[in-house]
Amino acid sequence: MVILLILLGIIFCGLIAGLVMCPRARAAQGALATRVQALATRTGWRTTRDPVPPVQEAFPGINEVLGSTFHHGIAANLQLAGQWRGVPVRVLQLRFRTAHIATTRGAVLVMAPNPVPGPPVLVRSADDGALRGLPPAIGQRLAAGPPVPALFVTPQHVAVLLHGEIAPDTAIAAADLVTDLHQRMAVR
Repeated sequence: MVILLILLGIIFCGLIAGLVMCPRARAAQGALATRVQALATRTGWRTTRDPVPPVQEAFPGINEVLGSTFHHGIAANLQLAGQWRGVPVRVLQLRFRTAHIATTRGAVLVMAPNPVPGPPVLVRSADDGALRGLPPAIGQRLAAGPPVPALFVTPQHVAVLLHGEIAPDTAIAAADLVTDLHQRMAVR
């Protein structure tokens, strides 16, 4: 009888928690959908289900930047694609878990094709949030825009990683940055 009461208590607590969390989850999904629609309207980008490169393999070092581990995984749960100033760009909303936190976190990866073959390069932000070792014009652009924890140059992509959820202004600023990098690399 005691075991039955304990089980009923656990089920009741689970139902209450579900009823409390469900409206919050719906509100968060609605807010994300609104931001994505605003971004798509401003840029002309569209949501797509094109195959996504395996993020952890395509962008070496992303686990360390995000504080994730390889076994927790990083998944792209939303993707926008289109042209930005004549360069094809893709915006991925990433979901990941860290080793010490059970909640899911978000990050945004904005990428363009790399026009120049070469080895992968990861430029991480310093303690003050600045990315070091970049051309002055790009460094100034970064200082004026949203905080960028990392810049990736892989044989296939030039990408900028941002913490958090997709937001139109920061996604557009990141698209400007990867487009500038793409165009500067293509000239050389």
